[in-house]
Amino acid sequence: MRSRVRTTKVQIPRQRGRRGAPAAHVIDLGRGTTPLVVMIPERPTLTRQLAYATGSALWRHRAAWAPTWGALGLFAAAGLLSVAAPGAGVVLVVPALLVPAGWAAVRRWHPRSAVRRRARALRLPFLAAGAVALWTGAACLLGPVNWPLFGLWAAGTAAGQAAWWRTRRTVAAKPLTAPEGDLT
Repeated sequence: MRSRVRTTKVQIPRQRGRRGAPAAHVIDLGRGTTPLVVMIPERPTLTRQLAYATGSALWRHRAAWAPTWGALGLFAAAGLLSVAAPGAGVVLVVPALLVPAGWAAVRRWHPRSAVRRRARALRLPFLAAGAVALWTGAACLLGPVNWPLFGLWAAGTAAGQAAWWRTRRTVAAKPLTAPEGDLT
């Protein structure tokens, strides 16, 4: 007759906290026994390492990629609106056409020159907002995956990202210093 060896099944929960550090577990086996310490080195999978590296790189450079995130959000919103409420495209297209027209009228015929100068200074933001609203309205009506609209979206995203990088990277080519003989 075989005697059975008494065993205890221990379930060790997955540890959170510092990644890659070995997890230490203290197991109490009951009265009269010394606690058992089990060290389990955690070996992350390749998928987990790649996901962590990608996520941390995206988090570190989140400000540099802001226009792309905005464009992706706009694309997703246009896709949802094209499915849920395609008529919302008309609501977006009409202001997209009227806002630049109003801006042009103010820039040309407003009686105060300061307002005209300010309108000329805001040319690019107004035109960009009008283009975004026009694209969003057309994407709601026709669907954002329509190839001409998708091409316009990709070109606009690339142009916005390039302009964003350029404006964030501009630094003075030569430091501003006073001439040596000038003490004023």
